[in-house]
Amino acid sequence: MNAIKPIGSFYAVNEEGYLVNDTSREKVGNYRNAINRAVEILTLKVPLQSIYLRGSVPKGKGIEGISDLDLIVLTEHENEQIAEFLNQIITDEFPLVNGCEVSFFSQQELEQVTCFSIIPFMIKTSSLLVYGNDVAKAIPNYKPDRALANDHLIQLENHINQAKRELVGNEDVEDIADCCGWIMKIIVRSGLALVMEKDPKYTRDLYPAYTLFSNFFPHKESCMKQALIYAVYPIKSREEITQFLDQFGGWLIQEANDWLNEYNPDRVRHLSIE
Repeated sequence: MNAIKPIGSFYAVNEEGYLVNDTSREKVGNYRNAINRAVEILTLKVPLQSIYLRGSVPKGKGIEGISDLDLIVLTEHENEQIAEFLNQIITDEFPLVNGCEVSFFSQQELEQVTCFSIIPFMIKTSSLLVYGNDVAKAIPNYKPDRALANDHLIQLENHINQAKRELVGNEDVEDIADCCGWIMKIIVRSGLALVMEKDPKYTRDLYPAYTLFSNFFPHKESCMKQALIYAVYPIKSREEITQFLDQFGGWLIQEANDWLNEYNPDRVRHLSIE
């Protein structure tokens, strides 16, 4: 039986209600050499301004053999081939790293941030500068509010439909499992977004997101728990995944649309930051 461990926590907030970035160089632990190697490769291959490390590792929650290095590279020269090369090198040289993902972002897009965007949000709230100039100081502070919730919910229906399209006729069991993992994480985090107006908390961790959702929708607790299980232990049955997306996913889409009708009836993609 696949056991779900009650691990994870919500982001801390300061006295004004803004999310607190709790990353630090001291928390990266055994990942330090892998991070330095990734920085070395990127700075040799790509003209860039800054590199940030986000996710569990800079928060001191990295799990060896499971956690990835998730990097945000500020550059005007996006290069997916370098990203693939970096992933191969880092995972070959450092078995404790499960993968190395790179998101490229233009620094110009950070100069005047007035509406919610996920990369500036991640840099400000959950990323550690590992190379270059720190642009986080110029990014506004964020609260666990409507703009953040909207970013999850306005994309939910498209994400679920995309997952269902990827499953149609798919015979690649590993690809099916990958699809299951990412869409179920989106579902669990969208459940958190759905209740953020009622209880303003935020986390990327799945278990606390599931528990907070269940406090407000106890009749759907078992369904969200199943999504959590699928996210942590992805399955390879496209029929089972599709059925779940049709049923619970369909219900969640309707709830998301009700939320949007109330808080964002014009369906603005990026709401203003308060």
